Amino acid sequence: MRIVIFGAGAIGGLFGAHLVGKHEVTLVCREKHAQVIQKNGLRITGLSDIHASPRAVSSVEGLEQPDILIITVKAYDTEQAARDMQPLIGQHTKVLSLQNGLGNLETIGRIVPESNIIGGITSQGAILHEPGMIEHTGRSYTIVDDQAIAAMFTEAGIETRYSEDIQAEIWYKAIVNCVINPLGTLMKDKNGLLLRDQSFGPLAREIVGEGVEVANARGILLDFDIAWNRTVQVATDTSENICSMRKDFEAGKRTEIEQMNGAIAGYGAELGIPTPVNSLLSSLISA
Repeated sequence: MRIVIFGAGAIGGLFGAHLVGKHEVTLVCREKHAQVIQKNGLRITGLSDIHASPRAVSSVEGLEQPDILIITVKAYDTEQAARDMQPLIGQHTKVLSLQNGLGNLETIGRIVPESNIIGGITSQGAILHEPGMIEHTGRSYTIVDDQAIAAMFTEAGIETRYSEDIQAEIWYKAIVNCVINPLGTLMKDKNGLLLRDQSFGPLAREIVGEGVEVANARGILLDFDIAWNRTVQVATDTSENICSMRKDFEAGKRTEIEQMNGAIAGYGAELGIPTPVNSLLSSLISA
């Protein structure tokens, strides 16, 4: 398969390194990252030990249309990414979003034919320490709504399952992130804060409850207990990790808060559903 990964930072590079053994993989990434990979290859350490040599470029110019185009840019860059990658999308190109947050598929769908779009999520953890060097920090689930892609990822060493209701999966993951990311960022703590300090339990349950209510009102049927259990499970599995939002915040970078708690607050306002906790967290992180 010819695969292009657009916005190939930590997660995109992790997937690319696993896939390159059996597929023709091109990473579209920042120029310095691309230069180092071209010269020295891509090194994955931590839970994976891989030295791969994918093609790496900083522009889509001159690239052939791939069979699969994987998007791993930050959620706030989705619209621009969709426009930039338009020349790569052929009639049969599958466009897979493996991004955080809510609204990415809808944003892509305004630019790319909906028949080409595949939804997906991943909770794999990875950190880009320096150009050409990625640490695989967390091995967790990946879910897509395409059986062939699920099988391809699993064969490449990234266990992936197929779901017929990917929107529900996207919302469940977003709600988990709406708890773990802003709390970890505001408290300057790790993902296990919720487990170590039980006083955060009621607040976390309010975040989850608002998200579930808004999703159900939008016709995406979620169950509170499932959402809560997943939140606790992720906090347990990644208890010693620092969330991506805190890393972005402390590095002076833009966060994805508007595509997480901010999105739930925005959808709630449209539907007349109060979301005071998600609204407050969005305002605090933005401020």
